[in-house]
Amino acid sequence: MVRIFVVLGTVVALVVASTPPAGAHGVSDTADFSLAQSFAGNELTLVVRRTHTVPGPLTVDFIAHDPVTRTSVDVGLVGQPRHAKVELSRRGTHPVRLEVDRTGRWELILTAADGEQARIPFQVMRSTLTLWEPVAYGGLAATGLFMALALITAVFARRRFMVVVPAGAGVLALTVAITAALLSSAIPPAQAEGAIPVDPAGGRPYVNSGVTTDQDPVTGKEFRLRLAITDGNTGRPVDDLVAHHDALAHLIVSSVDGQFFRHLHPVRTAPGELAVRLAVDRPGRYLVHAEFERVGSGSQLVRGSFEASGPKAGVDVPKDVRRAVAGRSHTIEMSVGGRADLQPWLGMAGHLVLREENGDFFGHVHEMGPMRGTADETVASLPPHLRFTFTFPQPGRYFGWIQYQRNFTVTTVPLLVDVQSP
Repeated sequence: MVRIFVVLGTVVALVVASTPPAGAHGVSDTADFSLAQSFAGNELTLVVRRTHTVPGPLTVDFIAHDPVTRTSVDVGLVGQPRHAKVELSRRGTHPVRLEVDRTGRWELILTAADGEQARIPFQVMRSTLTLWEPVAYGGLAATGLFMALALITAVFARRRFMVVVPAGAGVLALTVAITAALLSSAIPPAQAEGAIPVDPAGGRPYVNSGVTTDQDPVTGKEFRLRLAITDGNTGRPVDDLVAHHDALAHLIVSSVDGQFFRHLHPVRTAPGELAVRLAVDRPGRYLVHAEFERVGSGSQLVRGSFEASGPKAGVDVPKDVRRAVAGRSHTIEMSVGGRADLQPWLGMAGHLVLREENGDFFGHVHEMGPMRGTADETVASLPPHLRFTFTFPQPGRYFGWIQYQRNFTVTTVPLLVDVQSP
């Protein structure tokens, strides 16, 4: 009998281990929802903590990165009278608490002291069981019950053959549980209550986009960069972006000479409209690359550009020069010193952005090491050695920027990669 219970424990562990983890794209009913935002002069990560009860409290953590611009932000939900206020005065976490009374789509409204506003869509979900789960767990519970009855019968029954009945039932229940667990990977997961409905027709079409500014950019003066996105089929504003590596959109702005670089996360101001505040430091042409993802579709890259005038206000920074060969896998490594205290940023230990000198090619890759569980930016435990693998498509000069986070401060290291012919 002892061996039977050892087998039961092993089966329980296998069933629990077979539960699929939360994905890196979109939002999961079993994980927190993180979203980077360039808002109110700050680089923020908003973490909407998982709601365990509905109706119930909703906790939103504002994680501020250095440098911090002191300001206050009013936080509310569309349709809800209760608001909260967060004072951004230091790097780190600033929590606020709101209330939700239903599952489904919500909009978080952020209003800065200067009137800037962001409207952030998110889902409040409640988990539902997949078909295999009640069968597997019910089978395990029944197995335990029948085996307990078999043990009692073996001790107290005068007729030993009576043990066969509960023991046989236990074996049958165990067989059902193991079968359900083994088939779990082939059974589609149940859609959580309040989740975004899955489109049976498949993915959405690509979008059309346009990059504009609210004024003629002048060096050293802040302006607003806007990105308008419309459906490639209907022409209507696109309002179904999902979190793609912890942001609705990743916006890369770089000068043609590669000396200016910003990795920003524009806020949603209206359906199909994203915007971010920006100031540049040198005259000339700037290239804009934006990455995002629609519901049920893969990621998409769109491009744009703008011109800036005025005197040069920045200092040229020397770049770490590397060499590679076109068409061959190349690994870029960098030790950033210190202890194993790097924090995840945008869901990864590190990011490498690459751009061909003429702007024709753009790439974005992540640090090769696996992430540890679902740790957010408040956990500092990643090793200080970064490795990126990439295959350059053709010879030429490529500008690169490595980014990582320590102590809520994102560091950017510029590179110059000279890619030669095979």
